[in-house]
Amino acid sequence: MQFTKKVCVIGAGAAGLVAAKHAIREGHEVDIFEQTDQVGGTWVYSEETGCHSSMYKVMKTNLPKEAMLFQDVPFHEDLPSFMSHESVLEYLIEYSNDLPIKFNTTVTTIKNSVVTDSFYNVVFVCNGHFFEPLNPYDSSKFKGRILHSHDYREAEDFKDKNVVIVGAGPSGIDITLQVAQTAKKVTLISKKAAYPVLPKTVVQVATHVKEVDETGVVTVEGDHFEADAIIVCTGYVFKFPFLDSSLIQLKHNELMVSPLYQHLCHVDHPTSLFFVGLPLGTITFPLFEVQVKYALSLIAGKGKLPSDATIHNFEDARLHGLQNPAAFHTMVEDQWEYMAELAEMGGFEPWEYMETIRKLYAYIMTERRKNVIGYKLVNFELSKDEKEFKVVDFASQ
Repeated sequence: MQFTKKVCVIGAGAAGLVAAKHAIREGHEVDIFEQTDQVGGTWVYSEETGCHSSMYKVMKTNLPKEAMLFQDVPFHEDLPSFMSHESVLEYLIEYSNDLPIKFNTTVTTIKNSVVTDSFYNVVFVCNGHFFEPLNPYDSSKFKGRILHSHDYREAEDFKDKNVVIVGAGPSGIDITLQVAQTAKKVTLISKKAAYPVLPKTVVQVATHVKEVDETGVVTVEGDHFEADAIIVCTGYVFKFPFLDSSLIQLKHNELMVSPLYQHLCHVDHPTSLFFVGLPLGTITFPLFEVQVKYALSLIAGKGKLPSDATIHNFEDARLHGLQNPAAFHTMVEDQWEYMAELAEMGGFEPWEYMETIRKLYAYIMTERRKNVIGYKLVNFELSKDEKEFKVVDFASQ
């Protein structure tokens, strides 16, 4: 017999919403705490900088709608495959209908105690990780404008300027393509010159930035690139201000959350404290849902956990196979095996459509490397059984 639990969900972004939705379906009492006045998390755009939002004004998703949906809740058919951030936010707002969300409420502390303001049997931590910028450079000497991608909003701010962009991840390359339309010159610096096709105004340099000086950046080789503005696209660190360091630690430049089993369950509280959405380089929404299903199977006593020794050794075992420990939560190709393993341990059937998502993801990653300028200018059309897809030219729609 399954007993009803009191469940606390921290954050009303995609991860928090899917956690709450499934917990309610399982018959649990759920409260969602959201520090802002609306759902959506990172998908909420704000013209203000220095706030929680990291969204820029004109942004299309890096994944198509056919690959980033919750199970049984498709995006609207009339949307293009690569959607605007406004469309994703609308999807999340619709998905959140009737959920018990407490807006403008900040969780300040979580304690393993029965003496507290509110008592919950289970906590889902879903506060996102695109709000605390990782900026490894001292910018105090630079005489121009320097900002992290977190505070980038639109290309018009860099019209006719000489811009250096550091980092060529998803945000870095998006911002490069936008700024190239207005800037006099863009220098894109990243560890690899990964993109064979870029606008003519973009110079791609494969190196590392050593420091920022008065007039630009200096590379590890000692080369100097002058700039009117520098945009640092070096990602984000994790942050959990409401959790005591005795409960959770941030390791390897705050890019690894510890101690967790399967990037999800706290090793000392594996059936009651969960961190949803930590993995990077993934399909996001569908992966969040698999994590939540596994967590709920553990809460119900149906899911499997290995021995305590295996749970506590999970991190060391994964770190042993990594060249860069800061990539602990980065999956990319590992995500498919990861989701299959969670489904098996959780005793629930894998989503059959996930194989189609895997094929779409592989296709997109290949096309993105070949033609980062144009890979979002297509639509995808699924077969009737949704096991195959074909590419449809956007212009013909």
